[in-house]
Amino acid sequence: MKQLISFTIKAEFGMFKKPDINDKIFVSYNIIHKPYILGIMGAIMGYGGYAQNIDTSKMPQYYDKFKDMQIAISPINESGIFKKEFIIFNNTTNGTTSNITEQTLIKPSYRIYLELDSKKEGELILRLKNREAVYLPYMGKNEFSLWWEDFKTHEKFEKVDLKEKFQVKTIIKKPKKFVVKNSGYKERTTNYFYLFERLPIDFDMELKQYKYHDFLYTNAVFKNSNGLENLYECDEGVICLF
Repeated sequence: MKQLISFTIKAEFGMFKKPDINDKIFVSYNIIHKPYILGIMGAIMGYGGYAQNIDTSKMPQYYDKFKDMQIAISPINESGIFKKEFIIFNNTTNGTTSNITEQTLIKPSYRIYLELDSKKEGELILRLKNREAVYLPYMGKNEFSLWWEDFKTHEKFEKVDLKEKFQVKTIIKKPKKFVVKNSGYKERTTNYFYLFERLPIDFDMELKQYKYHDFLYTNAVFKNSNGLENLYECDEGVICLF
């Protein structure tokens, strides 16, 4: 039986390194992405990751277990943008020391929604509820350990087929034909923001690298649900699963 659960993850610091960078400046995604959340679930369950993956031609154990999981992500921040600082440290490789500049998120926090099968993934649900993990999960780097709280099992969980004048609590998988000026129902007294970020969404099995998609986070009120996919209504509002 499918059910929706949610919980909040937090850390003092976070760093989700972008791969398209040079060797001296590391830049972070602002919003945690789906492949990384799957890794967190793998750590909680004790599944093997990249370090335990002997056969590099295959994906890690945690990915095989959770690759079909549907999730939704809501940054806990008024604008969705977390404060960032650049930290400079020394890195020594093969006797050579160089200065590395790394962008770090300050106090990142996200509400995570998971659509799970209560029979097949009952142990994961129980571990999340009891805040138990086989391996300590972290927010991008080993030293940025995270914790989670406010676990919830949603009684209301239904597909949104047609809805008018509503907000989406989570990031939205941006449709190709999405146009901002035609998407919002605006009132003169309301200030809306639109945060766009291109995030990893899956892995390319042949190239062994991320697949990407454009996402939107906004407080805008949508006129209707036309053009928006995978919207669901739960106890906390409308979310977008992907």
